[in-house]
Amino acid sequence: MKIGFTESEYARVRDWLAAAIDTNPDVISEGTLLEKLRFNEWQLLTTENAACVLQLCEHEGERIANVVLLGGKRNGSLREIMGTHIVLCDFLRELKFTKLVGTPRKEWHQFLKKNGFKQQEKEFIKELI
Repeated sequence: MKIGFTESEYARVRDWLAAAIDTNPDVISEGTLLEKLRFNEWQLLTTENAACVLQLCEHEGERIANVVLLGGKRNGSLREIMGTHIVLCDFLRELKFTKLVGTPRKEWHQFLKKNGFKQQEKEFIKELI
């Protein structure tokens, strides 16, 4: 897993992230995504076949990682994302984050529930402590 934004790594994973943006274009644009990545407001995490954008923040004294976007190579990313999820949670625990939060598409609900996420309305939350 690579962490951090570079123009070359973004170019490599751009199509996957653009496809994720296209599923809900009212929420985020590519321009906003690039601006937040370039100014280090959001973090880019990549693997060979997948990419994730996280917003790391503090809310009411808790350090929370919000999954902004998740995308990957068709027929090549799900297994990788499943394995990377464990590494990501361990990494976030080391940094003293208490929750991993996201608002996934319905296709992800079953996977997330099997991996310790609890649904609260539209959000899925995984306690990291």
